[in-house]
Amino acid sequence: MSLVVTIGRQYGSAGKDVGKIVAEELGIPFYNKELVDMAANKGNISTEAVREIDEKATSSFLYSLVNGNYTMSGAPMHYEMPVNDKLFIAQSEVIKELAKQGSCVIVGRCADYVLRDVEGVDVCSVFVYGSLDYRVKRVMEAYPELSPSKAREKVIKTDKQRRTYYDYYSDGDWGIMENYDICLNTETLGIEKAAMMLVDYLKNR
Repeated sequence: MSLVVTIGRQYGSAGKDVGKIVAEELGIPFYNKELVDMAANKGNISTEAVREIDEKATSSFLYSLVNGNYTMSGAPMHYEMPVNDKLFIAQSEVIKELAKQGSCVIVGRCADYVLRDVEGVDVCSVFVYGSLDYRVKRVMEAYPELSPSKAREKVIKTDKQRRTYYDYYSDGDWGIMENYDICLNTETLGIEKAAMMLVDYLKNR
């Protein structure tokens, strides 16, 4: 059975970094932005276009498509969908294919929801978080050209986009801790320690 670690994360909390460390420690593949290119290729969508809309929802989506009633080779209506929705469907199919191939770490993109009913896949859903001030500081370190107010605005806006995306496509609740197997505060634990705690948890799961 494949073990797939899905990581939801607040912006600036280092969820990607935690995921990379975990994947390296367990010797399994790590997927984040790679999913965008893979999905664009699968759905015949412009790579440049999808990078602008990654993890952003649209206002019109046929919910039944998410629940397995549609494939990329399916109905003509595929071509009438907003690009966001085409991307979500393509990413979902890519995520399922990767999970069936073997254990891996997947960051974001509703992976925990997409894999919820996939046979032969053991999903460990993780959420990585930290205080707003902590995350703003990290974003300013990554983007020194941003003022404190702009960095704070970026963090708040990105979190809102991620919440909207997850809640919309999964019909769930992003960031509600009881919905995850384990939650890690990188501000109090530190990035490396948070990752190693997750590794220990997974090895003894």
